[in-house]
Amino acid sequence: MKLNIRELNAFLHLSESLHFGKTATAIHVSPSTLSRMMQRLEEEFQQTLLIRDNRQVSLSKEGERFVIFAKEVVALWSNLKHDFQYQGQDVQGELKVYCTVTAAHLYLSEILPLFRQRYPNIELTIDTGDVSLAHSHVADGLADVSFAVAGTHSPRKYLFTPVDTIPLKIIAPHDGGDFAAELQREDIQWSQIPFVMPEAGPAKEHVKQWLKRMNIKPKVYAYVSGHEAIVSMTALGCGISVVPQPVLEHSPLKHKIRVLPCRVVPQPFQLGVICLSRRKDEPVIRVFNELMMELF
Repeated sequence: MKLNIRELNAFLHLSESLHFGKTATAIHVSPSTLSRMMQRLEEEFQQTLLIRDNRQVSLSKEGERFVIFAKEVVALWSNLKHDFQYQGQDVQGELKVYCTVTAAHLYLSEILPLFRQRYPNIELTIDTGDVSLAHSHVADGLADVSFAVAGTHSPRKYLFTPVDTIPLKIIAPHDGGDFAAELQREDIQWSQIPFVMPEAGPAKEHVKQWLKRMNIKPKVYAYVSGHEAIVSMTALGCGISVVPQPVLEHSPLKHKIRVLPCRVVPQPFQLGVICLSRRKDEPVIRVFNELMMELF
């Protein structure tokens, strides 16, 4: 059994608010991320803990029992954390972190306050860029740890600490662009629509796999570096594309985008934090990875 303190705390808040939006705002995640957290809990225990409909959320009988259990576990965890709260203050040094802008917004904003509180003698340096550069930054020493996608590089060289599962969404301009009529067809001819493709990295491989499963030979409008830039070009009507759901949710252009339904959905990302396996026991890297496992 794998328990996540963050998910238990989210469940306890939701059991009181009975409102996904209010709880998501309170714990600084999107409603869709909160929904996935609750689904993972229900899958872990193979029980329906929450009864959902369009207007409200309520606890099932199993959910009411789970509230008691979750409170006990969180209390035990809090007491242990309190006992250990000063233990890490002797760890000193510098930690260089590399991530995308979206990852910084979603994950580092939650991690950093607690990390700085526990390890005030570690100097943090944060660099942002495309996820396709994550492994090379760690390999070249430009970063000590980096947010990356699982399964794209040698597992022996890198230690991977899982963080989240990221769905990929097929997106189009809100008004359909020059290909609006094609998108209205019941049987969309995907090969007739221009695609904005990722230039490199795991997204490129995931999109290629989806195109193969759909038997699509894409008419490529452009290859673009960075998911945020892909959203921008899609919003401008250059074509359709595939992007991680959190990138779309936090894009200032999301009102100009719509998600396309499809019988075959792209495989999701498994997002995590990597470091070189030979460096995993270095104190500054070890305490960062431990905090990641605690929170996510």
